[in-house]
Amino acid sequence: MAFEYICLTLMTILFMFAWVPGSVGKWKSYGGKWIASNRDPIPGKELLPWASRCDRAYNNLKDYFPAYAVAIILLGILNKFDPLTQATAALYLLSRVAHFISYAIGNVPQRALYFFMSLACNFYLLTKVIS
Repeated sequence: MAFEYICLTLMTILFMFAWVPGSVGKWKSYGGKWIASNRDPIPGKELLPWASRCDRAYNNLKDYFPAYAVAIILLGILNKFDPLTQATAALYLLSRVAHFISYAIGNVPQRALYFFMSLACNFYLLTKVIS
């Protein structure tokens, strides 16, 4: 299997489980009964700050993961994998993991750095598709 597909698989695993920290925070903030309900707002209760950041990090991942997946799949179909796409796919994966962690802990400068790093990787991969 191509290395880029391995990176895509690992990103998919991250995507599948990235909701867990935010949901744990919701359980700690609102309780299990709320989790099992229609999740109507509870007056006077707020989501724990770290859980809110995890939730936003997950939403950010949902927004940007599809473009990465499309780029990797199309590069494979078009037989355009090369050493630079391998490095870029890996750097994207690492920067998205680091983005999620830095978002969760509230480190804004690192979060921004990793976000723009992953965005640049994704941009490169998508431009490689059309070049």
